[in-house]
Amino acid sequence: MSGYQVMLGVPAGEVEDALRSRLDELLDTEVVGVHRTSEEIADSVGQVPTLDVVLVHEHIGPQPVFDLIRELSRSRPQLAVILVVDRIDSDTFTDAMEAGARSVLPAQAGVEQVSQRVTAAADWSRTLRRHLEAASLDVPMDGRKGSIVTFSGAKGGVGTTTAAVHLARAAARSGRMVCLVDLDLQSGDIPGYFDLKHRRSIADLVEAADDISASMLADTLYVHPEGLHILLAPHDGERGEDVTGRAARQILGALRSRYDLVLVDCGAATTEAGAMAVELADTAVLTVTPDLPALRAAQRVVAMWGRLQIRDSHETTALLMRHSRKNEIQPDFARKLLATPILRTAVPAAYRAVEEASNTGDPARLTDEGLVRSFAQAAAELGLLQRSETPDGRDGAAEPGPPGTPGAATGPGVAGAPGATGPHTDTGARRGRTRRRRGDSGALFVEFAATLPFVGLALLVTWQILLVGLTGMFASHAANEGARQAAIDASDHEAVAEQAAKRVSPPWNADGTLDVQVVGTDAGRAVQVSIATPVFLPGVDGPWDISSRSLVVPEDSGDPAAQTAPPAGEDDDA
Repeated sequence: MSGYQVMLGVPAGEVEDALRSRLDELLDTEVVGVHRTSEEIADSVGQVPTLDVVLVHEHIGPQPVFDLIRELSRSRPQLAVILVVDRIDSDTFTDAMEAGARSVLPAQAGVEQVSQRVTAAADWSRTLRRHLEAASLDVPMDGRKGSIVTFSGAKGGVGTTTAAVHLARAAARSGRMVCLVDLDLQSGDIPGYFDLKHRRSIADLVEAADDISASMLADTLYVHPEGLHILLAPHDGERGEDVTGRAARQILGALRSRYDLVLVDCGAATTEAGAMAVELADTAVLTVTPDLPALRAAQRVVAMWGRLQIRDSHETTALLMRHSRKNEIQPDFARKLLATPILRTAVPAAYRAVEEASNTGDPARLTDEGLVRSFAQAAAELGLLQRSETPDGRDGAAEPGPPGTPGAATGPGVAGAPGATGPHTDTGARRGRTRRRRGDSGALFVEFAATLPFVGLALLVTWQILLVGLTGMFASHAANEGARQAAIDASDHEAVAEQAAKRVSPPWNADGTLDVQVVGTDAGRAVQVSIATPVFLPGVDGPWDISSRSLVVPEDSGDPAAQTAPPAGEDDDA
């Protein structure tokens, strides 16, 4: 084993001499640097990759020593920090442990005590470093670009985190390498959905965002047994202010280069980091419930993103949560209200089914088939799955069930994880969507073909009624005109027929179609006009006629020239 490497942070030469004299007697220890200020130590620890232990005196400045220890623990979690004090008391020991120190050493400690503390701390540091290096093998290496999918709520309580958690689980079960990021910095509660406790969060990556290593990610991320890698929001909400837009860009960029999918829960509040995530995202999902307050809130969010040039409305996809046939607002109406595309799959309202999984912190307890199927179908629509599912969401790669069961895929961080990169994922999703579109087109064609005969029959009936009306109109006008001519000379039947035919348009006035006669009635003589009714086409005479009569009034009678009798009520085949 090579010698332990130790760095000293002391305010004065006297303390340095005392510690050096004891460390020099340890054959397996090498002092690689001595520094007088906290800034020098913070800058120097990163220059020695194999550094094992840092001894920091309580009076070093200008930064308070506990803040320095906390900073070193965050930036280099595998580094052992020992606090050197003039006198040990319970409060100092407690503060040092809470800040992240590995041990507390009296300044007047002897060689044996120094040897014990330094050796134990160095062994711990090297053991942790080996574990981190081994764990980093579960983190995909640089060289490829994954996809970022963000989930934002139109308002609070619409199910954004629920959707993000279960869609991430579906993607992980299908074999994708998935990182779930809680970017709801003030009120994120993903730990409650998985019943996990982890002391690291996204805030711990901010200071090292410029150069995030695999070992840093491995220490910060929580690896769930189902294969999900989870990056949590800070436990203390005020620390969320440290995650700026620039830091969020760098952190998400580092994750994108190492995972197939990076799913980000942005919550309902728009923060600088959340806005940056939405801007970077390949797909931005806006969750909304089928009620007017949520739909109006979604419209405001989309409009705000457009004004701030974060994302255009047509590049945002809405996911409808808590759908029920009993709702007043159905998906089709929601599509009309929203100015964004909306997923065809709506997550059904099943409060009791979600309640058990949320309250117990075990998402695997979500066993409602409708919910599981809807999440699987939504994941397929978003292109999150390794390969397309069947319509009922029961594809083998994404079959709901605990890891290790037949048909359930294991994710990264689990023994036996395939670690597939999914080169055909997008193609499979596109093929699935194409098949669905073709199926819809075929159904529409069949429905149209079934209704086409009825539409044609209705049009024919309407057209025939129009032809009957035109025939009746021509017969009435022709009878009036014939009556006027008969009033001059009723004996000239040819003149009467000629004048009557002038009021009839072709082909209704053709020979054999139009018939004009002067007949006697109880009221006197009348001109009767009969026209064969066409069937569907003018000129194609049908078996029935439409007749009209007009009384002939002599010119010297002083009465009107013509009076029109009502059309005959029955057909006349004469």
